[in-house]
Order: sequence, then structure tokens, then C-alpha cells
Amino acid sequence: MMCEKCGINPAAVTLTQVINGKKTVKKLCVSCANENNVYKDLNMDLGFSSLFSSFFNEGERAADADEKCPLCGMTKGEFLKNGKPGCASCYETFASSMMPLLKKIHSTNTHTGKVPGKSGNASENRIDLLKAQLKEAIEKEEYEKAARLRDEIKEMEGRL
Repeated sequence: MMCEKCGINPAAVTLTQVINGKKTVKKLCVSCANENNVYKDLNMDLGFSSLFSSFFNEGERAADADEKCPLCGMTKGEFLKNGKPGCASCYETFASSMMPLLKKIHSTNTHTGKVPGKSGNASENRIDLLKAQLKEAIEKEEYEKAARLRDEIKEMEGRL
């Protein structure tokens, strides 16, 4: 659907107003919504940085805000404001702030990967791959490799 104001850009914002019981709905593109001060009227900042930074505690923003990354010089306050690290060293420097955030967003702070829903469990897929490699090793008479693969398959199946 195209923007009802400019008719050029695709509509990205639906503005619904109810005044004296009369409901009006407008579909606007982002630039027209900004021109109409839609976000300002709602007292909202819908940018990525504000969304990301809202996960941090207000107290944490103030405390240690002048801590700096030794490599790029980004301060903790800047990191907390925009939510983006400046370099690889920032991950280590600001780890104490990132770990609670990751746990809040993902329910864990360790990466476990993701497998598409139809493909099943990642461990089961790995076992299937190992079984195929085991079969190939036996056919090629690579018995040491086959023994290692067999042991790895047994260990993974034991964990499941």
C-alpha cells in the first residue's frame, strides 16, 4: 500500500486517531510520518539505538559511563547510548554490560545456534552426517577413522 499523503513511498506507519468518537486511519510512509511529527506527538523515539538502549538499567548508564575501550576509545556511555560496539575489543571491555543484556533478550548468554523447524534437531542432523561418514569410512576400509566416528556417534546418542 502506498502512502496516502505523498503517494510515492510505501506506507510503513498506520496513524489511527479517534476524535469525538470519530475514527480516522491514515497510512503514511516514514518520511511523511516524520513531517507530521507522528513520533513526536506520541513522545516516542522508534530508532534502533533507543530500542536497544532501553534494555539497559538507568543506573548502569550513569555508573562507569566514562569507562573507555582501550582499542577504539569508545566510552561505556556511548556504547550504552547507541547499543553498538565500536570494535572487537569493546566486547571484552563492556562484557559486564552485555552479558545481562544478552540473557534478558535471548534467555541465555551463550550461543546455541538455530536449526530451521522442518529440519529437526541439530544433534540428530549431526548424528546422521556422522553415520554417513562412518559408512563411507567402512567402505574405504579406513577402520581407525570408522572407530573414531562410531565412538563420537555413541557419545552424541548417549547425550540425547
